[in-house]
Order: sequence, then structure tokens, then C-alpha cells
Amino acid sequence: MLELAKRLNCAIKESEEYKRYHVTHEAVKSNPELYQAMNVFRRRNYELQSYDDGVNRYHEINNLGLEFEKILRDPLVNDFLVAEQMLSRKMSQMYELIAEGIELDYDFME
Repeated sequence: MLELAKRLNCAIKESEEYKRYHVTHEAVKSNPELYQAMNVFRRRNYELQSYDDGVNRYHEINNLGLEFEKILRDPLVNDFLVAEQMLSRKMSQMYELIAEGIELDYDFME
């Protein structure tokens, strides 16, 4: 099973999604100020979307987009965020396929 995991890891690294993610990430990192500002946006966006208190955060996320509009319009940032989203979706699909039909007992956590 571990050998299959290693092969899957190699396949991910060779995928177009990962290559695009890596190239665009390096491009943004080449501009430290832009990279830092983008990461502030990413951190705050993640925090807003991770709250699970039943509150609709649409307005806060929208306001965040307006606050970082200049950064988000930068072609390097835009390319990276699109690549990151595409890779994340692909990874999520793979995780779902890997876990499909696997039943684990989590009753001890209740």
C-alpha cells in the first residue's frame, strides 16, 4: 500500500495542476511584497471561511475581496490563486476516492 502512495505522490507532482501551482507560486514569491500581501489575504480568507458558527460570512468575504482588490487583480496573484484552487479541488476529489467505502469507527470521540 505504501508503494502505491509513493506512486500517487509522483503522479501528483507530474500533473499539470501541480506544475501550474508550483510555477505560479514561484512567480509570486519572486516579489516578496506581493507574496506577503497575498498571504495576508489568503490567511484572512481561510479564517473567514473556516468559522463554523452558523453565520453567513458572505459580506465579510465580499468586503475582504474589496479590501484586497488591487492585489487580487495582479496577474501573478490571480494565476496563482486559480492554480491553487484547481489543485485543491483535484486533491479533494482524490481524497474522496481514496476514502470511498472505507469505514472507520469514531464512536470513541462522542
